[in-house]
Amino acid sequence: MSKKKSKIRNIKAFFYRLRRKKINQKLLIYLVMVAISSLFWFFIQSGNTVNTEANFQIEYYGLPQNNILVPGVTTNTIKILFSARGATLLSHHAGNTPIRIDLSKLDIRTMPESDSTLKFVTNDDIRSQVEIQMPYDYKFISLKPDTIKLDFGISLKKKVPISLITDISFEKQYRHQKEPTIKPDSITISGSAMLVDTINQIYTEPLKLRDVNNTISQRVKLVLPEGVNTTLQSTEATIYTEKYTQNSLEIPITIINIPDTISLRIFSQNVTLKFNVGWHNYKKISKEMFTVVADFNDLIGIIRPELLPVRIAKMPENMGVSNIKIEPEAVEYLIEKKPSPQQNLQ
Repeated sequence: MSKKKSKIRNIKAFFYRLRRKKINQKLLIYLVMVAISSLFWFFIQSGNTVNTEANFQIEYYGLPQNNILVPGVTTNTIKILFSARGATLLSHHAGNTPIRIDLSKLDIRTMPESDSTLKFVTNDDIRSQVEIQMPYDYKFISLKPDTIKLDFGISLKKKVPISLITDISFEKQYRHQKEPTIKPDSITISGSAMLVDTINQIYTEPLKLRDVNNTISQRVKLVLPEGVNTTLQSTEATIYTEKYTQNSLEIPITIINIPDTISLRIFSQNVTLKFNVGWHNYKKISKEMFTVVADFNDLIGIIRPELLPVRIAKMPENMGVSNIKIEPEAVEYLIEKKPSPQQNLQ
């Protein structure tokens, strides 16, 4: 009883506020009459039978073996005219449920003057299958279009690699420990041979991560082209993350490719290598893993002939060494001609 009294008090308060706001009494009466009329119209119409049209999606099944229906030409929607009581139309959402058509029970014919893959059936052919799927309180009248087009194609299966698309930023002093991996890293797709033949890889949706500071595994959705079928919708990507630091080593310079007739002297015997390396490999790195060379052949066409460039000829692999800087990048040198054997005898 207390709830009823509360509701009555709320209604009285509402009308009291309306009176205080001095709303036009004639306008208020008009709006109330419109609402009452609408309710009467609804109750009258809900008992009447009315005709209406609705679009229905088609789902085909029972295709011939190794055949598929190519999108584009194939009819994928039909418009059905039916009758029902007004209240029924309001209580059901016409067109929400697709109509399933069993092609194995139909007389499928080839389109005249067309490629043999283009077929058709008439709406009379599918009428019985449509009628039986209509809600019990709907009365089927007719459907459009008159001709249901079917574009058959040869089905093809193909295994293609998955390409991971990433958009990743790391927290300061963190980076990739190694290249990201995905499991599975390939996918079997099927569809029209004309379409599948053009697909060499399937991409993922961009994996967006920010301020990463640890190894992360995450499901990533695949971007599947329209008309491609597969049982796999996603893959698991793993981003391997490590903390890194800077290291530096002093490495001797090795001179290579010197002609027998000359000698080459350089005025800096060592260079300093500065590089980033992960914490777990920091103590494993040694100068013996690097080779720095000054190549006499690099003097050919050199822009600054007074300096000889130096470069890294060998460095450790799979140890996360990156961003290497050489100091200095070139050294001063002196070329001297060696005395001939005859001059040595004299």
